[in-house]
Amino acid sequence: MQSKQSSSLLLCIETSGSLCGVALADAASQMLLAELSFSEPFLHDRLLAEATRSLLAMSGIALSDLAAVAVSAGPGSFTGLRIGAAFAKALCFENSPKLLAVPTLQAIALAAAPAARLLGKESICVGIPSHKHLVYVQHFSLDNVPLGAIELLDETLLTSASDIFYAGGAFLGKAGAQTLPELCRITPAMIAGCAITRFHEQAFIPAEDFVPLYAQEFVPKSPLNTTPPIAAS
Repeated sequence: MQSKQSSSLLLCIETSGSLCGVALADAASQMLLAELSFSEPFLHDRLLAEATRSLLAMSGIALSDLAAVAVSAGPGSFTGLRIGAAFAKALCFENSPKLLAVPTLQAIALAAAPAARLLGKESICVGIPSHKHLVYVQHFSLDNVPLGAIELLDETLLTSASDIFYAGGAFLGKAGAQTLPELCRITPAMIAGCAITRFHEQAFIPAEDFVPLYAQEFVPKSPLNTTPPIAAS
């Protein structure tokens, strides 16, 4: 087991969607070590603490062995984000371990990048359901750089383009939007992948300052332009 001082172990929490789960990753080796998740909507508050306890116990890891706790930072379910944020902040009391906030859409885009490259796409568009008929949408380069801000849009305005790879639940079954079913739901492993990158960037934040991206922070926009903006050269 690594010493606490040299640890690169990350506990990664996902509660922004219908799936509730946790994962363990080693930032030094960039490996996913373990993952435990439950597809039980509306039970995040009951499942998260027990899932974390079970995963750490089965892995022989104590909270003091962790270098950081990474949590999905939204956008996503208001209740799910609130539960995940409160739990992560409690674990990171006095900032030991440290806290990493992982943008939900960026985590999905990172997981989608290998498929997008394989298919010869030029960019990635991630969309996840919000509430009622609205969806969160954001474009990314294949190198996981955001190509614009997050937008909250009417799902009826979603269209597709042949040079864009699509990911996230908003595009599951959407005509013309090339995607993969396994990339249409956020998982703890996706949070872990993005958390590893943010760990190496030292993108830690004080636990007391962490506030997720809640739905109320977004104003619906119309219409949807699925063509990403041209990056400055």
